[in-house]
Amino acid sequence: MGWTQNDLAEKSGVSARTIHAIEKGRPCRQATKRKILRTLGVPWELRDEYFPGVRKVHRALAVDEARSA
Repeated sequence: MGWTQNDLAEKSGVSARTIHAIEKGRPCRQATKRKILRTLGVPWELRDEYFPGVRKVHRALAVDEARSA
């Protein structure tokens, strides 16, 4: 679309810092993904093409790791 990170941030209502972090592969909230995809005109069903590498956290594993820290 020829937009800068700042353009996308402004149009989607997401901070430019968040856009930068997402482009570097950092995770983001589902609501943030929805805002960005809606702004780009991309259906939610195609989110994995725009936000690859979603990792699943197993609740029991996360609790065990927190306890051992």
